[in-house]
Amino acid sequence: MSTAGGSIPARHSRPRPVPDPPFVTVFTMTYNQRARILRLVDDLARQSYPAGRFELLILDDGGTDGTDAALRAVAVRTPFALTVLRREHDADYLSAARWNECIAAAAPSEVLIQVDDVRVRPSFVERHVGWHESSGLTLVTGAKFEGENEMWDLATCRRAHLAGVDGSARETTAWTAVWGASMSYPRTLVQAVWREPFDRPFDERMTGWGFHEVEFAYRAVQAGARVIYDPGVGVFHQNHSSRNDLGRGLDHDRQQALGAERNRAYVRSKHRLPALPRW
Repeated sequence: MSTAGGSIPARHSRPRPVPDPPFVTVFTMTYNQRARILRLVDDLARQSYPAGRFELLILDDGGTDGTDAALRAVAVRTPFALTVLRREHDADYLSAARWNECIAAAAPSEVLIQVDDVRVRPSFVERHVGWHESSGLTLVTGAKFEGENEMWDLATCRRAHLAGVDGSARETTAWTAVWGASMSYPRTLVQAVWREPFDRPFDERMTGWGFHEVEFAYRAVQAGARVIYDPGVGVFHQNHSSRNDLGRGLDHDRQQALGAERNRAYVRSKHRLPALPRW
């Protein structure tokens, strides 16, 4: 281009750098479930989300089946960072305090994904993260596929009615349907519900089985979070059996009955709720 005063050099716009996707922490706890937790590691190694942008943190609750050694052996070859927290066995290992230990040990990630020793599909991490691309507070939970053999038929899921048309994801008011085997939230939500000395962010006064994530979800909603039920982030959770649980030193049926009764009553009392909404 030229003008009366001479030539003006052409301006070339520089391409804007593409930002890295959010860094993510996937975390879970396990106790004498070596085979199951190793299958989860394998599933996460096949994720569509960039392996360099997430870590896996596993709290081993004093297992005696070689879980700790097996995980440390595979950690040298996983495409993502794998950290193992070895702890002494706690009979109430499914407690809020244990979840809080995991969150405290996590890298300064932008998104946290909480799971159980479950099977996940290749899009699991990417799909969870996609819900947190906006700046708002979002709590995401998924379908629970269960049985003795791996399957992904939404029609068999007890939460199937929470999905939208044709099994699509949708926002829901059913905060009691949030469960910790597939649950994600941004770091900003942790900060929004954190209250010393107990809600850090899960309420450490709660022990035993059940309702830790439900109580967390209630406070999340009160803080302005929306709840998303997405079958696409569903996980396969192999059913507990008395034989399996007693073989690893747990009486799951008794834990579940006692913990559910106690913790359900605690949530109602703490938040002055006449009842917990059914989903």
